[in-house]
Amino acid sequence: MSVMTPILRIRKVIRSIGASAGQADEFADAMNQYPTKDDFQQRLDAMFAQQFNRLMFGTIVIVGLAVAIIVAFN
Repeated sequence: MSVMTPILRIRKVIRSIGASAGQADEFADAMNQYPTKDDFQQRLDAMFAQQFNRLMFGTIVIVGLAVAIIVAFN
């Protein structure tokens, strides 16, 4: 197993196919800006949590209105 970071390995591969050091650095920097698997999972979890909160709030509002209507008619 290589001890190099994935970015250094990418840079090494780009250099091996004939790119200059500057081009390899630029490509590695561009690849480093993409979100990682963990970042993507955190964003996805946050999105689902927000949707769940909205759904629960909506459910509580609807149940509250239903109870208020039942109380008003009694």
